Amino acid sequence: MYARVATVALLLICAQSAISFDSRNVVFVIVSQTEPYHASVASRLKHDIKNQVMNLEKRQPTVHITHEDFRIPGAWTITPLLRPLVTKYKGSDVRWVLFVEPHTAVRCEKLFEALATADNQEDVMWLGYPLSDEEPTIIHHFTYFEELEEDGGFIYPNFASGFAMKMKLMNRLLHQIESGDRKLEADFSIDPAFELAQLIYGNEENPGPLLTPDLSFCIVSGDNCATYPRQFDICGSPIPEESIYFAVKTWSGFHSTRAKVVKKTWGRYVTNLQFYSDQAEPSLPAIATGVPNTKTGHCAKTIAILKKSVRAVKNMPHIKWIFLADDDTILGVQRLCELLSCYRGGNDVTVLGERYGYGYGKKETFAKGYDYITGGGGTVLSVGAARALSACACGAAAAPDDMTLGACATHRLNLTATHSPLFHQARPQDYAREVLARDRPVSFHRHSSPEPVKVYATWFQHDDLALRRRRAKDEL
Repeated sequence: MYARVATVALLLICAQSAISFDSRNVVFVIVSQTEPYHASVASRLKHDIKNQVMNLEKRQPTVHITHEDFRIPGAWTITPLLRPLVTKYKGSDVRWVLFVEPHTAVRCEKLFEALATADNQEDVMWLGYPLSDEEPTIIHHFTYFEELEEDGGFIYPNFASGFAMKMKLMNRLLHQIESGDRKLEADFSIDPAFELAQLIYGNEENPGPLLTPDLSFCIVSGDNCATYPRQFDICGSPIPEESIYFAVKTWSGFHSTRAKVVKKTWGRYVTNLQFYSDQAEPSLPAIATGVPNTKTGHCAKTIAILKKSVRAVKNMPHIKWIFLADDDTILGVQRLCELLSCYRGGNDVTVLGERYGYGYGKKETFAKGYDYITGGGGTVLSVGAARALSACACGAAAAPDDMTLGACATHRLNLTATHSPLFHQARPQDYAREVLARDRPVSFHRHSSPEPVKVYATWFQHDDLALRRRRAKDEL
């Protein structure tokens, strides 16, 4: 009897919430990029949300595309968006902000139901699909919160599924940041959802609200999903593998180890493969850069590789792209060719890979902050971009090469790096399983357990064998 009464009461509460909650209480924020392909995907999502709400409520919702409406450096890290959003909607009917990626599918009716239910619960301040790490990982600064184990561990939202925050929480967080009570743990921005969770959770002396897991924020599409990640579709036929020049950075001490692994795995499936080293070795083949090896940074070496690569492809008009890899980059060649069908190569300026950021977390460095493509997962450069970046200068020979190129691109050349989550700076086990299940990764990085040959065979070999078979068929 009592259970039945409680159930009826809960249904009444939810029904009342649904009546008092609509699109006027929500702001949609699509965290977008200026690159034409990504901008077009964001625009399509914006129109889809508007059409859904118009059909549901006969009114226009508020939908922001960040690269159009909030032209703020580091907007993808979320925290720079707090001030403009809080300021813009202070005193309005807005109670929630939904953050999504351009490839996030949104079902507005289900979303409003989820937010209406959460809106009536004072202790629910933000919600999304919960991810957690099984062990400390490099992509999360090796941070592991054992003190949260009793509460189920440190969880953070899957950004690809979207997550929602109450304006009340955003206002509080902004005040804490500006008063100095909250600050990011590191100068580097790698995974914005994880780092936002760090910021909100705070510490034992000043704790914040934990993410509320809500499985209507889904990993795959289902009938009850309010959101879910859509896969990245190719934009036509895969580009010819022969249109890519593969420049691999190595060292003479790795010619017989790492370089041989490249040749044994993905290097077997590419036409234009060139190693760049401190010493020439025709059997690889490796060209000497003229730059002594350094233990860290490799800036001077990378700039030399760019200059030599640009000269090498000058009389190769069929080359549209230069792929700059480390000798422990593990790559899927066919998947790279599929992905590049969506982008402009040749003389257009495109810089693509896994984006990191530096300097966005502190007031004193925010204006100097910049994005960069982290090199281990591979850096894809149109020939035009490689030509422009080859003019960058190193502060020191051992300065970080990827960060130097990012700072040069941002502050000197006014170039924007384009992020793709299909490139990975770390090993497969360094990522939550749900993240890797979303799509077909293009690359991983680092030679460690499991062995790189096994990683390649598990993730990429099947597609690359198909590439070889198609090529052989075309040659007949």
